[in-house]
Amino acid sequence: MEICSIILSAGKGSRMLSSTPKPLHTISGKTMLQWVIDANKSAGIKKSVIIVPQEFDKLDINNKNMFKATQKNPLGTGDAVKKAIPLLKNFRGIIIICFADTPFITSKTLKKIVKSLSNGNELVLTGFKKNEKNKYGKIIFDSNKKPHEILEYKDVKRNKSESNFCNGGIMGINSSCLKYLNKIKKNSLSGEYYLTDIVKILSNENKNITFIEIDEEEIMGINTQLDLSIAEGVSQNLIRSRAMMNGVKLIDPNSTFINYDTKFGKDVIIHPNVVFGKNVVIDSFVEIKSFSHIEECRIKKGSIIGPYARIRGRTIIGEKSKVGNFVEIKKSNISNQVKINHLSYVGDTEIGTLTNIGAGTITCNFDGKNKNKTKIGKNSFVGSNSTIIAPIKIGDNVTMGAGSVFNKNIPNNYLSIGRAYQINKKNKKN
Repeated sequence: MEICSIILSAGKGSRMLSSTPKPLHTISGKTMLQWVIDANKSAGIKKSVIIVPQEFDKLDINNKNMFKATQKNPLGTGDAVKKAIPLLKNFRGIIIICFADTPFITSKTLKKIVKSLSNGNELVLTGFKKNEKNKYGKIIFDSNKKPHEILEYKDVKRNKSESNFCNGGIMGINSSCLKYLNKIKKNSLSGEYYLTDIVKILSNENKNITFIEIDEEEIMGINTQLDLSIAEGVSQNLIRSRAMMNGVKLIDPNSTFINYDTKFGKDVIIHPNVVFGKNVVIDSFVEIKSFSHIEECRIKKGSIIGPYARIRGRTIIGEKSKVGNFVEIKKSNISNQVKINHLSYVGDTEIGTLTNIGAGTITCNFDGKNKNKTKIGKNSFVGSNSTIIAPIKIGDNVTMGAGSVFNKNIPNNYLSIGRAYQINKKNKKN
């Protein structure tokens, strides 16, 4: 049986007070929309239709199994789902309806919905029990304990419903029931078409409807920047827990921020107040000290980074190397057992094995137009407060005098000094 998802992303997100479309706001470095897409993929749902607003029409989707439909006017969830129907003309099977602003739906739940529909049910709802007062819509059951309708929050108040089964929003439907979307009527108060009305319509048609209980956190909706910050905390707790269960030592988990795609080896130690950006791979036995910011890099086995280090821009740090306090490295390849311990900037640079970079060293890689490369060989020593002007090649076993400016290539096995002469003159007394 074919399976497809419809991901509703057409809400304007005006409460976010942001120029960024709501589905493209990130949680732990990944957009809310991508969180939902990834959950679908993990559940084996390869085909998706994404419903977007007109101003979001330029969304690029580089996947032959993903399609885009535009809802020009925000007329509710029922209308949004109908926009997908022209793209599903020849589709026969299971349809999962998800929301881009509820990013924490799990593949486990999606698989349960698919299984239930495969077993003959025609509509599957999700929800959870919550006895405290809340603003969720409520699932109303008939005398046979089958879902009969969903009442939105304002309708719950008006009908004085006492149901404690909250609507999770995510649902699955057999494609044969899509034709009943045309029976959804415009809500007299909001002027919108509510997808939830399909429940009562199908119940009156004696269709098989069932209900799956899920965790409330799975359908956490995000409508404001405050919601987004809460979601960030939820995702960080999940990511940190997964890291620690896989052998990473987080000394203060709550002060460590990890991107969704960060990869760790075994016996990694992370000190407090460390931030990982995108595309980071940390090999085993690496130690990251406090107040370091790490992104777009690989740090190989046994290296020590920080404190107060910044590594970025497709950098590779070799095995057992040391990058110390107030060092920034960008787009560089640092070999094994290299030391860059203090107050240095290394950009667009290759450094050979066992080379030592002294405190205050700067590679001058930008000439105003181009980024130029520096290459330093193995087992060389760069003295403190050195300025290295790229492009330049420095050989193996080179010693470079402290306080120098270097702008010429240096051959292997040379001592090089590029400082001005010191002149001492006796003070004249009046």
